[in-house]
Amino acid sequence: MQLTRKHKLVAIISVLLVAGGSAAWYSVAVSQSRAVALIGFDPDRAYADCSYLCNIGPRTPGSPEDEEGAAYVEGKFKEAGLANVHTEQHELTTFHVNSAALSLLSLQLRGDIRRDYVHITDFILYQYSGSTSGTVRYEIVDAGNGTEEAFSGVDAAGKAVLSTQQCLPLAAEKGATAVIVQNTRLAPELDYPPYSGGLYGSDQNGDSIPYPDANPDAVIPTCAVSMAVGDEIRDAINSSRNLPLVGSTVRVELNFDTTIAKNPIFNVIGDVRGSRYPGDFVYFVAHRDSTYIGPGAVDNTAGVATIMEMARTMARSAPQRTLRFIATDAEETGLLGATEYCKAHEAEVEKHGLICINFDMNDVNLQRVKVLNLQCSNFSDEMRQVRSVFAQRYPDIAGKYVINITKGGGGADGGPFMKRGTDGALAMGEWGSSWEYHTQWDSMQFANKESWLVGGIILGSWGLKLASR
Repeated sequence: MQLTRKHKLVAIISVLLVAGGSAAWYSVAVSQSRAVALIGFDPDRAYADCSYLCNIGPRTPGSPEDEEGAAYVEGKFKEAGLANVHTEQHELTTFHVNSAALSLLSLQLRGDIRRDYVHITDFILYQYSGSTSGTVRYEIVDAGNGTEEAFSGVDAAGKAVLSTQQCLPLAAEKGATAVIVQNTRLAPELDYPPYSGGLYGSDQNGDSIPYPDANPDAVIPTCAVSMAVGDEIRDAINSSRNLPLVGSTVRVELNFDTTIAKNPIFNVIGDVRGSRYPGDFVYFVAHRDSTYIGPGAVDNTAGVATIMEMARTMARSAPQRTLRFIATDAEETGLLGATEYCKAHEAEVEKHGLICINFDMNDVNLQRVKVLNLQCSNFSDEMRQVRSVFAQRYPDIAGKYVINITKGGGGADGGPFMKRGTDGALAMGEWGSSWEYHTQWDSMQFANKESWLVGGIILGSWGLKLASR
């Protein structure tokens, strides 16, 4: 059949419309794909980094192990191809445990009854605990939950106090010579072990500073004990007798040797430089330090390994704003590394920080819980978009986890950044995932490298998207 001129014109227009429509659809598809492009993530490489750092051992701020860990991260940042890789040092008051001994004594006419407790298993020292200058014995009293009300009617002067929560500097103000904190709340699955808590201070601006700097007159021997040990001490107090010239027949014997001194801490930094706005920053942050009782595989070596792997995969990206990776120090002693970074880069953080994306305990133990919490103070719709694309790309992995997106983001090292006006985000596993948190058992045997991939890809892709617009 021959086409008329009119039919030919209609056919040509139809072809052009179809072609134009296809081109438009293709353009939209490409645009959407680029808007939510997912970064890569190799969990095996992240696991290798985490293992190496944990094998160094506990990395308390200012220690040789801390410096060794910083050097390792700096080397890996350079190897990944990041720009401007360097370590910033800050002199701070740090804390180191040399040795510790704790015993319970019941004074008897035929000889004292002695119960020696095992360091790490039965008790651990609080950060910035004072020393005892050798072996000392103190009468001990029960101060309840350690509040002002609980101290009323308790004569703590010249005595050690037992409390169910950290009560310094109040206990020192009441004249106490030592504090023993009983764990009655955390890790029931582990029979309420001694829990390594922190003593923190702040300056007139509300920024974190080391506890002794803020409370120099309230640095006294301070330890944490398990629930069982605390109950044993309390029972002894309740069963004690008061004798003339002797007082209570129950004593605690302490020999705590700690070093509180000025030492450098280390923030390790590396950049993927922005092509258009290099002075604007999307921060990826994780703290590298641990408590003194273990290597802190989940808290927070896993977080550091996550941003190290993200740095590798994003090193050759082309964002418009700079991606800055920061392995901070001294988080466990009061967010000190992140605070020092913000103080040293005040104008940058206040005026040019877009968001601080923080990874802290971003591990999910699937035998216990399934929840990974992703908090953010802004841009949550865009984060949900990335989560949807992740679920489409990795359905088998995404199906194992409940990936919550909620309001927040100011916890842990994100706090000092958000205080200065930078938006915040935080990846953290659900409480209950890590029973071993701040105990001697926080080791690689409980780490789940697959869960690091989930948060790393979603928040890494989201952060790259924010930096590329």
